[in-house]
Amino acid sequence: MNTNRSSTDQFVAFKTLDYHFTPGFRVGVGTGSECDWGVKLSYTRFYTDTEDAVAGYVTPVFLGNRMATSLVPSPHYFDDGKIQATIDYNVLDLDFGKSFRPSESLQLRPVLGLKGAWINQNFDAEFRYMYSSILQRITSDEHIKNSFWGIGPKLGIENSLNLWSGEKCRIDLTLNFYTAYLLGFWAISDVTTNASILGESPYNIPINDRHFGALTFQAMIGVNLNCRHWNVTAGYEINDWLNQCQIFDDATGPHNNDLIVQGLSVRVSYGY
Repeated sequence: MNTNRSSTDQFVAFKTLDYHFTPGFRVGVGTGSECDWGVKLSYTRFYTDTEDAVAGYVTPVFLGNRMATSLVPSPHYFDDGKIQATIDYNVLDLDFGKSFRPSESLQLRPVLGLKGAWINQNFDAEFRYMYSSILQRITSDEHIKNSFWGIGPKLGIENSLNLWSGEKCRIDLTLNFYTAYLLGFWAISDVTTNASILGESPYNIPINDRHFGALTFQAMIGVNLNCRHWNVTAGYEINDWLNQCQIFDDATGPHNNDLIVQGLSVRVSYGY
């Protein structure tokens, strides 16, 4: 940050958080793939966290911290700052579907079902400043929670194209696409506490709970290997939750950011 307020080239460089590769899991039960009509129930669990730190001329970006520091004697910038963020992702899917074979090598399975989810995103930030003349340290701690849960109808289509068939095994190309519209409930809190030798001063941003629709998309492309009772599918999967992050910042106000979970997906199942 350029702290010279009279400068004509004053600027702020925003830092972003990067989430690294983290494994999750999905478990489920359902009727066999050979049935025309079938039902599947699955639970997906994914948890990830990240952290970062910065030093120099640091200014907070979240609204709670900016509002809190404006109410008490505080510096225009901090000496250093750090942040920790977590995503706790939980999804339940109940799918009903019927298989069709337009040709010997192609199988289609339209899906109708329900999707439920509870997703929690947390941000914990700390900023520090030292007054060298009086050896007084000021710290500012901000805790933000973006908690969501919802349930709603789900539609999709599962496609399977046979690439090779043997006596006991076969290999298929799979391409699945789903969408769901959930009745969503958001609970958002943003609390900042400034601390110095004079004591602590908490500040809470008043944010009402939010209730509106949550649209989500899911897609997967991969290869399926079926040998007797065993079935293994590996491919790329992406889940896009629109307008999932509803926190506030000091520059643009309320956010409507997507939450995107993507990566390698491997499924192993046994049928009997």
